[in-house]
Amino acid sequence: MLTMKTTIDIPDELFREAKARAALEGMKLRDLVAEALREKLHAPRPKAQRRRTKFPIIHSRRTDAPVTLEQVNRAIEALDTEEAQRHAGIM
Repeated sequence: MLTMKTTIDIPDELFREAKARAALEGMKLRDLVAEALREKLHAPRPKAQRRRTKFPIIHSRRTDAPVTLEQVNRAIEALDTEEAQRHAGIM
């Protein structure tokens, strides 16, 4: 395995703690750091909390019945027909 040499700044207290842990486990500091990085990089990422989307509420003064699914389907068909005619150059 290839290794890369680098320099990083670590707070003194964290360095001492890591050095002590490596010594207790009988390993080199660089191996402890590599292991810790591997664990961090391969750990499952926490799911981002979903933010609830707030849609505006539109109030209507109309008192007639709401639109039915049949009316919506007829409107879609009419739009599809109109679009097809436009593409065919009929309109």
